[in-house]
Amino acid sequence: MRKILCLAIAACLVAPAVMAEGEVYRWKDANGLWHYSDQPQPGAELVKKAGNRSSSSNSPSPSNSPAPAAPTDNGVPPLSREVTQQVRQEAATAKNEQCKKATEAYQSAITARRLYKEDDKGNRVFLSSAEIDAARLEARSTRDIACGPSP
Repeated sequence: MRKILCLAIAACLVAPAVMAEGEVYRWKDANGLWHYSDQPQPGAELVKKAGNRSSSSNSPSPSNSPAPAAPTDNGVPPLSREVTQQVRQEAATAKNEQCKKATEAYQSAITARRLYKEDDKGNRVFLSSAEIDAARLEARSTRDIACGPSP
């Protein structure tokens, strides 16, 4: 069993080096997305030659657009700086909104004298003191996850 495990680990360590020796071609599709492959396509340019560890190109990139970086490990082409900044801004906005909602729910749980839940028939069932404490702790935990712990 150890021998098989050692061979599997060795194969995993050697495989990236062997796969890195091939040629890489890139081309832009009709939607403007970059694609990378080890198989040449019509209109594709050679990005990396076999046996060459650094990126090179047969045809120069236009000077008005930056050359895209090599594909990421998951095969997704890299995004432009503007798209990356936009995604980060949208994520920050969503996180702020989640924080705001979680803070409002926590404040409501803290200031409410009585808390309730609805049963399967839609009737209000008021919580016991222990259940209220648990609900407030859960609201605090949710807020801390959404906003980060408060001092």
